[in-house]
Amino acid sequence: MGYYADYFRADVREVSALTPNMVRIVFGGEDLRRFVSSGDPDERLVVVLPRPGEREAPAPVRQADGTLDYPADDEPEMRSYTVRRVDAGTGELVIDFVRHEGGAAAGWAIQARVGDVVQLSPASGWYAPPGDAAWQLLLADMTALPALGRILEELPAGRRAIVLAEVTEPGDQQEIETAADVTYTWLAGSGNGHGPSRLFAALRELELPAGPGYLWFAGEAAESRAVRTYVRRELGWPTDRFTVLGYWRRDKERWMARYEQVGEGLEKVYESAVASGLSQGDALDVYEEALEKAGL
Repeated sequence: MGYYADYFRADVREVSALTPNMVRIVFGGEDLRRFVSSGDPDERLVVVLPRPGEREAPAPVRQADGTLDYPADDEPEMRSYTVRRVDAGTGELVIDFVRHEGGAAAGWAIQARVGDVVQLSPASGWYAPPGDAAWQLLLADMTALPALGRILEELPAGRRAIVLAEVTEPGDQQEIETAADVTYTWLAGSGNGHGPSRLFAALRELELPAGPGYLWFAGEAAESRAVRTYVRRELGWPTDRFTVLGYWRRDKERWMARYEQVGEGLEKVYESAVASGLSQGDALDVYEEALEKAGL
C-alpha cells in the first residue's frame, strides 16, 4: 500500500451476529486510543487480516520515506471497511462485516474470536452535503449500511432524509435511531452479490422533493456508475450535490485483468483532467467516461 504513516493494533473484544448476514466486531486495545476519527460518518479504513492459520495480523514495516507498508511478495490480505462507531474515551472501534461466500474479510469475521488481532489504517470519508440541502437521498446496499447508520444517527432534528436500502433478506433490515425525519424503502433479496441490484431502478422511479437536495450512494461499482451518470446527465446536478461511491465490484477478477492492461493510461487521463483545472468531481466524470470506453 505504501502511503500510511501509521497503523493501529486492534484486539477483538466482542463478536456478535447483528443480523442474519451481518457480523459486528468490537475492537479495542491501548493502541486504538491513538486513533483519531476523520469525523466523516462514512469514514473508511483498511483492515489488515491475520494470515491463514494465524490469529494476529503482521505489523507493517517502516519504509525509507517514513510510510508503513507490507512486502509486495508477502502481503497479507487487507480490505476496506466503514467505521460503524468509534469511542476515543474507551478506545473501542466497531466494524460491521457482511457475510458472503469467498470474501477473505468476511470469512475471517465469521470465525473471529476474542483476542484475535488486526491492523487498522487511519480513516477518511466522503459524505459532504451542501449547507443549503433541504433534503438528502441516501442509497445503500449491505456493504454501506454501517455508513448509512452513522449518517442517520448524526442527522439533527428537522432534517429530511429519504433512504433506499438493499438487503440480502428482510431480516437484515436495521432499526436506526435518529432525530431526523426519515422515510425508508427496503429492497430485499436483490443485489449484494445475489443478482442484479434494484437500487438504480428505484432511484429512477422516485419523485424527488422540491428544493435543493443531496444524494449519497454507496454500493456495487457498476451500479454506482449508473447512478452517477443519471444524476449528472439526466438530473443535471453539479458534482458538489452528490457523492457516489463504488464499495465493491462484481466480477472483480475479469475487471482487474482488463484494468492491468490499460490502467496506467486511464490514470493519466484523470491526472490530466485535474491538471487542466477541473474540479475533482468533474475530473472523475472524465475518468469514468474513459473507463467506460475501455470496457471497464
